[in-house]
Amino acid sequence: MSDKPRESLHKKQKNARPKIEDAIAESLSGDALKSAMEFIAYLAQNKMKPAWASASSWKVSYKGKSVCYIRLPGTAWYQLEAGSWLLSVFSQYDEHLRDLVMCETEEIKVLVQKHIDNNVPCGGCMPGLDRRLVNSTFANVCACTSINMVNPDESVYDFAVKLVALRRDAIAIGRVPKCSYVKPEDRI
Repeated sequence: MSDKPRESLHKKQKNARPKIEDAIAESLSGDALKSAMEFIAYLAQNKMKPAWASASSWKVSYKGKSVCYIRLPGTAWYQLEAGSWLLSVFSQYDEHLRDLVMCETEEIKVLVQKHIDNNVPCGGCMPGLDRRLVNSTFANVCACTSINMVNPDESVYDFAVKLVALRRDAIAIGRVPKCSYVKPEDRI
């Protein structure tokens, strides 16, 4: 056994700053590989290039504001099975998201509802805000969050693209707050 400590994945990737296309090709196969590469191509067409953020995690920004994260197995933040990828799209619980979700399939509505049910407020917006989405009221949810999708397949992929486009458009017209801080008078 070697006395030499193992180099962490974060440290190894921090030095190399791997391209997401290379990491995806190494980590994924089959439909997961195809959908991840299609998504990367969509981002490139819309001038949003993923930048390495941490171990097996890439951040996508537009005009200096966060759009989404793409994570592969090995990230400490979210435990993924081998051969899976996670797309976390930032969103605001507002009428624009509500309108988008209301036009989607029941499967998408359930996906969003389950995500919001598990969304607890962070310290910045404690005790959280009450929001109404998909004909349900959610109490004490975080004001600014992301919707997570593991291995977005054909049934979820189009929604993921629409969600990214919604966020990009919100950034372009200045509808995204400058920070995630919620003023005390806006807290519930």
